[in-house]
Amino acid sequence: MLRRRTLEHTRLLIPNSVTALAILFGYLAVIEIFQGYYAQAALFILVACLLDMLDGRLARMMRASTEFGVQFDSLADVLNYGFAPALLFYFAYFQDRGPLGVVISFLLLCAAAVRLARYNSSVNPNVPTTAFVGLPTTMSAVVMAGYVIFAAEVGLEDFWPAALLAVLMAFLMVSQVTYEKKNVLSLRYIRKTRRFFTGLLILASLLAFPRLAFFVWGLLYILYGLLRSAFGTLVHWRVSYKHHRAKQRIAQSMRHMEN
Repeated sequence: MLRRRTLEHTRLLIPNSVTALAILFGYLAVIEIFQGYYAQAALFILVACLLDMLDGRLARMMRASTEFGVQFDSLADVLNYGFAPALLFYFAYFQDRGPLGVVISFLLLCAAAVRLARYNSSVNPNVPTTAFVGLPTTMSAVVMAGYVIFAAEVGLEDFWPAALLAVLMAFLMVSQVTYEKKNVLSLRYIRKTRRFFTGLLILASLLAFPRLAFFVWGLLYILYGLLRSAFGTLVHWRVSYKHHRAKQRIAQSMRHMEN
């Protein structure tokens, strides 16, 4: 009995420990931001993002999903992908812009909190889904951290590019744009979809050009979601229009029969 209870506690502890480790890297990112090491802070945020991809996967694989784990993960996400990126952009690009910089960075934090609250209130964590509604906070953090590393590499410190990116991330997080949930670097996903070349290309580029690849692939993911949603909307409108026309034809036929 004691052995079984110990194994049960260990099974529940492992995914939550990964979440705690992600919080540690988010906390280290905040420390680096206050010390002025923005690229290092961005790197810590990226590490937290990678850990975020592991904790949920481990919980499902080990059948250790709990309500505590869901809430713990959400609080970690607010810190790692809401507060830390917003603080990073404020100190790196916005702090000389007064209230405008505060408002833009706050939009990031608020949008991340709204996105996570909406997800938690509408999705059953035990029921698998194939798509996210709104840009995931993790991907928003990847794009923003990737931008900081890329901008440091090319010497880009202008306010407006960072501001436009921040506003876009905030808008997409609370939007109705759908994004594919599958991890393209997952071996199971690669085997299932036969996208071996795509997974290999992404992994190789991340290893060979890390200062550029995170930002570029993040932008491509965002563009893919926008195009996917636009195509889905057009298909929905087309189907709705055909149904409307069919109803009109039926109604006209019935009126002719009555006459």
